[in-house]
Amino acid sequence: MHYSLARATTWNIASYLYLILASLVSTPILVNHLGLVQFGQYSLIFAAIILVSSLNLGLPQAVTRALARDHEFSPTRQTLWATSSMLFLGTGFVAGIIAVILTLWLHLTPLILLEIFALVVINNLVAHYSTLPQAEGHFGYYNAKTFIVGTGNTLLAAYLAWIGQGVPAILSMTLACYLLTLAVLVYFSLKYFPRPRAGIPSLPVARALITFGLKNQAGTLTGQVQSQYGKYLLSSLSPLKLSAYVVAIGLVQKLAGGVVQIATALYPASARSAGNLHLRRTYHVLQLGLFILALLGIGLYQLIGLSFLTWWLHSPELVPIVHTIMQILVWYFAILILSPLASSILDGHGRPGLTSLFTFATAAIEIILALILFPHYGLLAPVYSALVAIVLTTPALLIVTERVLNRV
Repeated sequence: MHYSLARATTWNIASYLYLILASLVSTPILVNHLGLVQFGQYSLIFAAIILVSSLNLGLPQAVTRALARDHEFSPTRQTLWATSSMLFLGTGFVAGIIAVILTLWLHLTPLILLEIFALVVINNLVAHYSTLPQAEGHFGYYNAKTFIVGTGNTLLAAYLAWIGQGVPAILSMTLACYLLTLAVLVYFSLKYFPRPRAGIPSLPVARALITFGLKNQAGTLTGQVQSQYGKYLLSSLSPLKLSAYVVAIGLVQKLAGGVVQIATALYPASARSAGNLHLRRTYHVLQLGLFILALLGIGLYQLIGLSFLTWWLHSPELVPIVHTIMQILVWYFAILILSPLASSILDGHGRPGLTSLFTFATAAIEIILALILFPHYGLLAPVYSALVAIVLTTPALLIVTERVLNRV
């Protein structure tokens, strides 16, 4: 395995910066050319796709960990790969059906429902093939989805909206981007599995993967529910308020995605070298640096945040609402930024149950509090709830991670 944490982090951060820039260009175009109603519908469709795509039994982490720990070609590894293929395909079909059911209330056309089903299935196959380059440390291939699908979801989607195309055309283009990504990853996999049909799926291997993955699945699914529930909660309000929330939370999630990319790069090293002293030092340095950057980001937003939103969105009705939300979310982001690396360390050390426990606790506090506050605070209910929940649980997550590191 040709793994380098520095190279992996560089690839992941490069893909993250590209996605941020593409989102900055595309978001105002999508909002202004699709219109608030279609933009809200488009956001809810992708919220459903993202949510059901997390119904993968925790397989991405389980398969990546297994491939990283058994990185020499062998019949056992061939069996692992074949078993993973069947599991991802099966969960993809189930998730696709659930996605269609979840979006029926939007009164979509049969064509859009078919596109949603296909997107979920292909996304699951992409997730399967992405485990190999992550485990092998080839993060150029691993980030193929970010560059190809990310371009489709941002720049190409914005272009289609700009020339007058609607949601069906954008979903078709996104599906084409997923298929292209899948082709690239399949090509990469042939280097390690030149005879992909040689492996025979194994029930014991499937059971082992699912057993490990389910410990992480609860956390992954809960995290996605936590990320998307606000959009559905606020869909009962005006399209303007829903769009403002989608823009603001999307901006924060994109920024947090950069930290997730670093955590993703750290995961194989954590899985292979649990007791490595250099890994512990790297984790501490990264956490300190990220927190300092987050504090600087808060100050920067206070200085130029409103001016930036005015220049970026070109929407006088949207900007004040987004700014109100962002003034709270910047503090949320400063604490959220400390979670991904800690979770990656716990997962790599074979403690995905702890990660799931903290994710579930955070989501439960946030969602319950949001439902309580919604009648009185409306749009700001999920925003305040997110801040309170993460303030309560993140310190405990960091303390537990330190104890796990110290024991190792």
